[in-house]
Amino acid sequence: MAVRTGLEGEHLLVELTGWDRVLSIKRQLKVPLAAITCIEAKAREEIQRLPGRWLRLPGTYVPSMVHHGSYGRRPHRDFWALFRQERVLVLRMEEWDYERIVLGLEDPDSVAAELARVVR
Repeated sequence: MAVRTGLEGEHLLVELTGWDRVLSIKRQLKVPLAAITCIEAKAREEIQRLPGRWLRLPGTYVPSMVHHGSYGRRPHRDFWALFRQERVLVLRMEEWDYERIVLGLEDPDSVAAELARVVR
């Protein structure tokens, strides 16, 4: 797993390395903290596929295994970067490139708690 998160000034930096970078065809996301409206750590099966988010450009999808890349069209886009993780971090944003980011991290619960302290 090669998704890392960190704070950089007024931004959340999501760095993709290794296979995550290759499969999502993206190196990093720099999310303004002011754009984040909701932070959740939840079970993967609880995440709903939103209408109109079937178009994957660019990215990689293998059912039940790999879910990487950008889905949907502006202004309703998601970014996913996860393999078979059971728990994931879900971020919702307003007025930014993506409406939702879903990340497979080693410990999404602690990252969600840390972000909640900074964002709110």
